[in-house]
Amino acid sequence: MLYISLVVSAVMLVVVNVIVRRSEYPVPKALGVCLVTPFVSVCVMMFLPAAALSAVCAAALLVVVLVPRRGKRLYLPLSVVATVVVYVVQGWPAAEQYRETVELQQQYPFESLEARLPARQRGEPKPPADPKSFATFEDAVENFEKEEREKRRAEQPEPWRYQPTRTESLRILHNDAVHNFTNNPGFGVARLSGMRPDLQAIRDAGHGSPPVMQPDYAAPFVHPPLELSKVLPTEDAPKLHELHAFGVLDFVNPKGFGYVKDRTRVAGFQSHGMSKVPAAGTWDVARIELVGLVVHDKPTVYVSQHLPRMEELRGSPTRDPDAFEAAGLEALRNGDDLYARGTEKAARMVGAIRAAKQCVACHACERSELLGAFSYGLRK
Repeated sequence: MLYISLVVSAVMLVVVNVIVRRSEYPVPKALGVCLVTPFVSVCVMMFLPAAALSAVCAAALLVVVLVPRRGKRLYLPLSVVATVVVYVVQGWPAAEQYRETVELQQQYPFESLEARLPARQRGEPKPPADPKSFATFEDAVENFEKEEREKRRAEQPEPWRYQPTRTESLRILHNDAVHNFTNNPGFGVARLSGMRPDLQAIRDAGHGSPPVMQPDYAAPFVHPPLELSKVLPTEDAPKLHELHAFGVLDFVNPKGFGYVKDRTRVAGFQSHGMSKVPAAGTWDVARIELVGLVVHDKPTVYVSQHLPRMEELRGSPTRDPDAFEAAGLEALRNGDDLYARGTEKAARMVGAIRAAKQCVACHACERSELLGAFSYGLRK
């Protein structure tokens, strides 16, 4: 829009100044050109505010032509200055937005995830025991940002305006910065002017709250030692699956994925981490520990006083899986989603963290591949 608007304004200035210089009675003709200019752009399905304002200024300055002897000479510099002022005023908000965009590009640059997630040979992934449930989880990951966007739209004074998600905004930020500057509404409005990034959405990556303490940190949970061969009642299964699904979705934090061009170019990625204690049914979570299968050569359990957050766990103590966790991992590798055993009052559970289709690009893995697990301590 900027370029079209400049061309329209330049043509209008040239025509008006030629009329002023060569016509004996220039005011009516020049005024007609100024009045017609805003409607020319409307005829091509767009309105150019800057061109329209420059035409209004050019029309108003025609009064200078009536000044004896020097009037016609004064009109050219005054009309040019007025047009420059119009474009400065109209372009100032666009320039400020462009400056903020450049700062955000520097704040959220493209980064490579190869160092964080080294490629390694893994076994052939087994399909999950419940493909429908896994597909539902992928849909939840995909729709997470869209639901956040709809929530923001409902809170906006202009809910009809399109609110791009954080991922969409980061893509626009890195791919369309110059395009958005030249198509700023101050220069013109058209049907195909493109989306603009939601700068607030870019800054809001989801997990901005402090780490959450493990529920059993003050009163440590003691794993039941002998009765772990006992399978939990069938009626507990749906709630335990719900609890685990909630925890995994919170941990992966789809809002913090950022814009992924490829594995070596990711902008705005926020490390995975839990922000709240998952809950469902009558079982309460006493403790959750992450079992890592990606970074280390063998399964490794991260020990932390807080709920698992990757930025904190990188420097935390680790341990080898115990016998229960080893049995649980074996069950998960064979396709199970959960492995739970316990008594009426206390239980342990290992739940799978599998690669959704949205995880494949960064993790360089196969869909449904086992990337890790959560080791739970549960109590009533």
